[in-house]
Parts: sequence; structure tokens; C-alpha cells
Amino acid sequence: MIAAAPRRTEGLLAAALVVAAALPLHVGLALLTELSPDEAYYLSAARRGRVVPDLVDHPPLLPWLLRLGDHLAGPIELRVRLWAIVFSAATGLAVAALARRFGAKREGVLIAAWVGSWALLPTAGGFITTPDGAALLAVAVALLAMDGAARPRDVAIAAAALFAGALAKVVVLPIALGLALAELWTGRANRRRASARAAALLAGPALALPLLGPSLRFQLRHAFTQTASAGWSPALAASALLAAASAQALLWSPPVLWLGARALPRVPLGPRLVALGLTILVVVSAIARGVPPEPNWWAPAALVVVAAAALGADALTRGARRAVLLAVVAPTLIAAAHTAWPFLPLRRSADPTARLHGWRRGPEPVDAPGIGAYGPAAERCVYHGDCSEIDSYFNDMDAHH
Repeated sequence: MIAAAPRRTEGLLAAALVVAAALPLHVGLALLTELSPDEAYYLSAARRGRVVPDLVDHPPLLPWLLRLGDHLAGPIELRVRLWAIVFSAATGLAVAALARRFGAKREGVLIAAWVGSWALLPTAGGFITTPDGAALLAVAVALLAMDGAARPRDVAIAAAALFAGALAKVVVLPIALGLALAELWTGRANRRRASARAAALLAGPALALPLLGPSLRFQLRHAFTQTASAGWSPALAASALLAAASAQALLWSPPVLWLGARALPRVPLGPRLVALGLTILVVVSAIARGVPPEPNWWAPAALVVVAAAALGADALTRGARRAVLLAVVAPTLIAAAHTAWPFLPLRRSADPTARLHGWRRGPEPVDAPGIGAYGPAAERCVYHGDCSEIDSYFNDMDAHH
């Protein structure tokens, strides 16, 4: 046991330094941009003071956290985004630890740390607070706890993490189911023990179900039945699939996805089911709706794929690993610079970073992508104290749900 201990932590100290190096970037982006419409929306819901916030699209954990942070000192952006910064750093380190748990060596663990904290999606999630931050950390903790030698204490940790994750985002429900099925399959030699472990994993998110009803109904409708305004056609379905794949390649880098996909058979069954199950759900959503799924929907699967990519990265030459890192970090640095000081020749209607500027002093970027019907009203409430529109929105939501 003493000799094996260093192996379990091989490369994790260096990985922690890689994750820590991303913190100044995340803090800088948090301070150099204004709240996104979604962040303003969640904060507006939190400030209404209800025990169960007026939201149907997500469970209540994030507004509860924002309510706590709102009492701190400092700029409103930092008070809201403190959660994104903390959750992202913890998740980046957890991905590196997961890679080590899969059997990656030092160089592969470092690749996982770089991707898990410096790729485009972890960078966006490192300063923009959304329900995904808490949900991803919860999933990472559950995956780490449920290794092949998991003890009762580890199962309890995984169940608690899944409970907290379900309070952040309902996508944790199918993830818990996948982990429970893996326990039943791998524990066939001791069915009673396997059944108890699977039941414990399901009990975590099951305890959160009373608070998930509106969000679960909303997300099922949003993910599988809401089609494009032009209706549905095979061409639209194919286009949606292509757009979904392209988005993930941009967010995580093609070499990383390639390495992770090749190494996925070497990953334990539980994490593998999480990755494959979410991939199937995203594909079904794209085909059923003819609309590209939101890029963050696949993020829990990406945690597994990135950790698996570390196994493939171990076999690469030093030059090849450097090329992979360049493919990950270079787009992030360009995007980060443009987010803070827009310089790329993009129309505002095609620039997703445009929604992070203009709400405090104007002009409001109402034509930027991803604003939502509630966005301008929530931003006016946060930055100008005019909450009449967003209050009416929430009141109408209450009347219909």
C-alpha cells in the first residue's frame, strides 16, 4: 500500500499548478465583462427571496448559491462569478484525478489538466456562472468515488454528490442511472451488494425529485419535442447532428476527442456508460428536433472523454503532446482576448461574446445570440434597478406552472 500511494497521485501536483494557472484568466474575464443575460436572470430569481426560486428551466441550487454570494462585498460580477471560478478549478483538478484513476501516467494527467481547465468550454465555465458548473463538479466527484474498490463511504460520497448535482441540473438523473446500471453489471458475483450500491446511487438524486418536477418537464420538452420554426426534415436533422459535432470539436479540440474516443474502451464501465449514454441522448435530441443541441449538454460526457484522452496522450511523443496543447490553448487565448476586448471582425448578431458587454451603459446588445426573452429585462433589473419587467415575467411563469 505504501509503495502504491505515490502512483495514485502521480502528476496531480503538477496538474494542480496547471489548473491554478488558469485562475487569473478566469478572474480577469469575470471582471472585464458584464453579467450574461442568463446570469442576470438567475440572480433576479435569487433576489426575489423565495425558498424555491421562480424558475422552471433549472432546479434551485444555483439561485440559492447566488443568494449567498450576493451578501459579499465587491463588484457584482465577481460576487456572481465566484461560484464559476471555484467550481471550474475543482472540476479541472477532478478531471486530472480521474485520468490518473483510469491509469494515465504523469504526462497524460497533465494533458487532462490542461484540457479540463484551458479548453474553450472550461474557460467559459470558469467565469460565467451557470447550473452546469455545480453539476459537472458533482458528476466528477461521483465518478471519482465509484472506482472498482469503492467502499461504503465512497458510495455515500457519490450519492451525496449526485443529490447536489441533481439540484443543479436534471441531466444528473440519467448519469446516476448509468452508474447504477454499471454497478449491477460489474457486481453480478455479489448481487445483494451490487443492488445495495446501485440503490444508494439512485437514492441521491431521488431525494431531490420533489424540487425537480418543473425543470424535468421543461427540459424533456426542450430537449426532445421543440422543433425548428421550419418544422422537421431529414436534412435539418443531419444538419443538427453536424452542428453538434462541430461545436464539440471547437470546444474540446479534435485531437482530444480523437484520443478520448480511441481510449474509451479502456475506461471502467460506469464512466463509459455516462459518456455513451449522454452521447446517445444528444444524438436523439438533434435528430428528433432538427435543431442543434446546446453545446453544454454533452459536457458531463466530455469529462470522461478528456480523462480517457490522457491514456492515449501517454503514448504520444513530446512534440505530439505539445501540438495537442497548442490546439487546445491557442483558440482559448484568442477567444479570451476577444471576449475582454472585442477585436475579431464578427457581426454582433453572430458574436456570442457580445452579450457580455453593453448592459451597464449601453447600447444594449439585444441582437446578440443567446439573449432570450427574459435577458434584457433581467439585465435592467440587475444594472439599473428596474425590475418591473422581470417581475412580470416571473409572475406570469408562476401563473402557468
